[in-house]
Amino acid sequence: MPTLLLYKDIKALNRDEHKGLKLKSSGDCAFAADTHLVPLAGLEFFQAARSYPIVFIGEGESISPIALLGLQEGQNSYLQDDMQWRANTYVPAFIRRYPFVLAQGDNDSFTVCLDEAYAGWNQEEGRELFNAEGENSEYLNEMIQFMQNFTVEMQRTKAFVARLKELELLVPRTLKLTHNSGENFVLRDFMAVDEDKFLKLDDEQVLSLNKDGFLGWVYAHLMSLGNANALFEHYLSQRNVSGTTH
Repeated sequence: MPTLLLYKDIKALNRDEHKGLKLKSSGDCAFAADTHLVPLAGLEFFQAARSYPIVFIGEGESISPIALLGLQEGQNSYLQDDMQWRANTYVPAFIRRYPFVLAQGDNDSFTVCLDEAYAGWNQEEGRELFNAEGENSEYLNEMIQFMQNFTVEMQRTKAFVARLKELELLVPRTLKLTHNSGENFVLRDFMAVDEDKFLKLDDEQVLSLNKDGFLGWVYAHLMSLGNANALFEHYLSQRNVSGTTH
């Protein structure tokens, strides 16, 4: 899964080149209209589990949890017609950091980058990135801290996935979704925690998961799978409005 989806023209932030740059947010999330999934950090599971199916995709070392935003590639069912995120719905950190991103170098150093293709960049109005002295603005420092925290949590999430694999809890899953209209949809090509194997863990294994803060994440993930039915509802509603056929 590409970790830089959403981004079209990534450039390293340069104090001289971008000194007068300002960010005027349009207030919408049109930049995420064509993505049907985004990576999630484990720390986000509790809030995300109220709205999205949280599943695992990838292979080997690249397995990672994602929030499923749509049942069809290129379709985000959590955006309204005005491109605002659906009301009272948690917005994943991966979305909230845009149009910024941290790029990791060979020596574990990070470079602040931005998507120059974002329409909100200008020289006249919005939040400045640097002050008159060329120092980071308070806003830029806040964004850098946010991205650093997100990076740390994604590393912790990798440890979580490694533990699930070690305990052989992740298994391929298929979900058959049924609407009261009689229509069906089969969700394939993802992994989830095997509940039977999870319940058979011994006390020491469960305690270890709990001490590392992972136990709640497992429960949040399992609870979130019920959101697949709501996602199917969104999918059918959007399809009926657009007049497309499945």
